Amino acid sequence: MQQWIIGILGSIGAIVMASAVAWAGADQGALYDGVSVFVWCGVFAFGVQWLIFIHAWFAQTEHFFDLTGSLTYMVLVLAACYLSEAFDVRSLVIVGLVLIWALRLGPFLFFRIQKAGEDRRFRTIKVSFRLSS
Repeated sequence: MQQWIIGILGSIGAIVMASAVAWAGADQGALYDGVSVFVWCGVFAFGVQWLIFIHAWFAQTEHFFDLTGSLTYMVLVLAACYLSEAFDVRSLVIVGLVLIWALRLGPFLFFRIQKAGEDRRFRTIKVSFRLSS
């Protein structure tokens, strides 16, 4: 089977699986505009990941992989707090701690990869949609 077909089918499978998880996790959760905040967070997560993926794919680089993970965490925790209107002390402390963690870990890993030049785990998969062994 063509490599690009495997990539497209894998992407569709991931979206279907994530949609099922979002639907299942949305049960009895907070709503924003009639849609579960959990579902909105799933949409935001895919949005951030795909936007960065487009750049990474064309540049054939994994240098922004860890920063993207941190950015995704920050977007999701802020979106969940804002959309669910959870502005109590406990929620704000959790948001603050997640932001501190993401702002520390993402740049640390980013600069480590910059210094090393590459992350060898991505050598084979960054040139192919299909997972390689």
